[in-house]
Amino acid sequence: RFICHGLVNGEKYIFRVRAVNAAGLSEFSQDSEPIEVQAAIGGGLLHGVCPELSGKAGELTDCTASWEGMHESSQPIFDTDALLKCNAKFNRETLSSSSDRLGSTGDNKTREMVKEHITSALQKVAAKQASKSRSGHLEKVSEKKDTAAPSPPYDIMVLESVRDSMALGWKQPKVTGGTEITGYYVNYREVVDGVPGKWMEANIKAISERAYRIQDLKENMVYQFQVAAANLAGVGTPSLPSQPFKCEEWTIAVPGPPHDVTCTEVRKDSLVLLWKEPVYTGRSPIAGYYVDMKETEAKEEHWRSVNEKPLQNKFLKIGGLQEGVSYVFRVRATNQAGVGKPSDVTDPVVAETRPGTKEVVVDVDDNGVISLNFECDQMSPNSQFVWSKNYEPIEDDSRLSIDTKGGKSKAAFKDLGEDDLGIYSCIVTDTDGVSSSHTIDEEEMKRLLALSHERKFPTVPLASELAVEILEKGEVRFWLQAEKLSGNAKANFVFNDKEIFNGEKYKMKVDQKTGLVEMIMDKLEDKDEGTYTFQLQDGKATNQSSLVLIGDVFKKLQDEADFQRKEWHRKQGPHFVDKLGWEVTDDCNVMLKCKVANIKKETHIVWYKDDREIMVDEEHDFKDGVCTLLISEFSKKDAGTYEVILKDDRGKDSSELKLKDTAFADLMNEVCRRIALSATDLKIQSTAEGIRLYSYVTYYVEDLRVGWVHNDTQIRFTDRVKTGVTGEQIWLQINEPTPQDKGKYTMELFDGKTEHKKTVDLSGQAFDEAFAEFQRLKQAAIAEKNRARVLGGLPDVVTIQEGKALNLSCTVWGDPTPEVSWLKNEKAFVSDANCILKFESGKKVSFSISTVSTLDSGKYSIVVKNKYGTETSDVTVSVFIPEEE
Repeated sequence: RFICHGLVNGEKYIFRVRAVNAAGLSEFSQDSEPIEVQAAIGGGLLHGVCPELSGKAGELTDCTASWEGMHESSQPIFDTDALLKCNAKFNRETLSSSSDRLGSTGDNKTREMVKEHITSALQKVAAKQASKSRSGHLEKVSEKKDTAAPSPPYDIMVLESVRDSMALGWKQPKVTGGTEITGYYVNYREVVDGVPGKWMEANIKAISERAYRIQDLKENMVYQFQVAAANLAGVGTPSLPSQPFKCEEWTIAVPGPPHDVTCTEVRKDSLVLLWKEPVYTGRSPIAGYYVDMKETEAKEEHWRSVNEKPLQNKFLKIGGLQEGVSYVFRVRATNQAGVGKPSDVTDPVVAETRPGTKEVVVDVDDNGVISLNFECDQMSPNSQFVWSKNYEPIEDDSRLSIDTKGGKSKAAFKDLGEDDLGIYSCIVTDTDGVSSSHTIDEEEMKRLLALSHERKFPTVPLASELAVEILEKGEVRFWLQAEKLSGNAKANFVFNDKEIFNGEKYKMKVDQKTGLVEMIMDKLEDKDEGTYTFQLQDGKATNQSSLVLIGDVFKKLQDEADFQRKEWHRKQGPHFVDKLGWEVTDDCNVMLKCKVANIKKETHIVWYKDDREIMVDEEHDFKDGVCTLLISEFSKKDAGTYEVILKDDRGKDSSELKLKDTAFADLMNEVCRRIALSATDLKIQSTAEGIRLYSYVTYYVEDLRVGWVHNDTQIRFTDRVKTGVTGEQIWLQINEPTPQDKGKYTMELFDGKTEHKKTVDLSGQAFDEAFAEFQRLKQAAIAEKNRARVLGGLPDVVTIQEGKALNLSCTVWGDPTPEVSWLKNEKAFVSDANCILKFESGKKVSFSISTVSTLDSGKYSIVVKNKYGTETSDVTVSVFIPEEE
């Protein structure tokens, strides 16, 4: 095997090989097929080789194995220290294997627990060996700065054995070759009657963990194993063959009792329990501990477990105690076989905080030194302070410096870091249990380090960082605010690493009372682009804050300052506070309006549309500082550009509003919306032609789209059913209605964005009444159309000279043809020799008197009559006698 490093992912390569012996090099082999590099060798870490211990206490204590132990059928010798320190539960399902699927391990609970606990030693053994490598051989190789293949792994051990598979573990090579190990290769061979067979490869792909399960082995067969390590330089020499191991089931036993169980840090609601691990650990490493407790006087059945999951530490802080109550405690160890025999019961302990009890206090002095401090006023001449970390006495003084004087002891950290995380406790010997502890976790460490840095390098606290703002006249103000400043505080102002001073360009100020530090520039020029820094010093404390004004940020600020300066000058005369805008009134008219300021009597306002002045009827009084222009019944003809100008002797200002394209459409949408909202409820009206549904709006514009729906179906308009607008009335006319026209009608008004609806129900009584009225009006219309009538031709008054001829005629109409009769002075009048009455062709009526006399004066009436009605038309005839000459 040989590992090729430095290949590029995704590229294709061709390989060939030559052999070598004492005679020299062979010819090249045949070229390989092109091979595409797709992943790094090793495949990453193997998850779950030593996962954290899980499971409840009940699952362990239910084991049927007894504490006294069981017969061990076959087991190699292990590193006992490493196994005793193992604190992880092994899960075979996630261990690397020589096959994709793990084999069955049977139903025996005891065997399962032994298997898991033996394997759990892997994590601690690996950590221990890695530590040795770092402190020994690895450093020497690193100094040479050379790389070579690693030395062989060693101490191959069987972590678990079942009928058809074995889990192996080994130690990292003592010499790694000057670079990290990238993977391992495992070989195995059968040993029959002491004769080893041929080596076989267990894995083709390098594995990254120092644990591997070989599957599909033969039960009761003896095997030997060897392992080779690989790094960037290549595959190293394989290890020596392991001792022979037989592939067979193992048995286990539970651990003995813990001992030296003591109570410390006793308080009214808690205490800390300490113990030592069992001398006899069973056939597998200790997996954890269970702590039991009960009240002193309680019976044995009242023992209860404090923890559900096994503890990995040999200490536990127990809370929730009841003040003044006496308790006893015991501890049980567990391994993969089960829970062992409990320890001896502790002496009774009363939960109480004794008078004068002190706690460990953490302190950071003015020099930034972080220390733990404990005081005791109950010391005897022989008493001593004993500091511990995680309840193990501190023997290494490289991290802590302990100083004890009288009844005070200080443990000062030399350089607080992650290695110092833990529980620090202090016990005073030869006292009645004086003790206390303080926990330094990651959060506490960060807090202390921040406080230490602050004490070492004090800063002037800032209420706000350096900021910039534009003042009313376009001046640029840089400012920051300190939380507090003494009378001796001072500030340096720096621009682009060069100090600047108070003068014509810069106005600087430090207000010690308020902590405000500011600098004002009259104008921001192109050369002022850069970094501004305020440096504060107040005694020993310092601080600074910077603001970078370059590129787009500077240009935006400069433009804003120029705009603000122009705005200030503009506002010295009449000016607009709010630019010209529009609103739609409740009457659906459009009002152009703007808000103005700094107005006086002499100020004039002029309105323009498309550069043509709009003549207004009256002078504007600028009431409430608002100028308005009302446009009634706004429509497309009103589209255009509107401008309003303010002017007087101090200057002028203008504001423009474009009502075109999108802007006009938006306004019309609002106008249409207001018109749609003004629509009255739909009414029903009968006509001579049919039934009309209608609604009134304030006024109608073409942009307001109208639709009608009958029973949720859009109406298609025909000659019989049509819609229209008359003035402010929007209507739907249904001519000659039928029962099919009954139902719910909806008028839909669309303003361009929203649909507004009005609905009326034309059914039941509403339809019946409307239809009856339609029939009546229809008949009335017919009657009105066909009734007898005089269409015209007769004058109201006729004045004629005696002796003259009088001829009158008119036209009558009616269907059927009307009857015609005449009256003179309200009495029937018929033709005679002097007066001839004619009625011709059913239409033309004539009245003639050949020679009139004064007797013919009077009121003549023509009466026309048919079945639809009667009509009378009057004419007054006045005959006069001419005067003699």
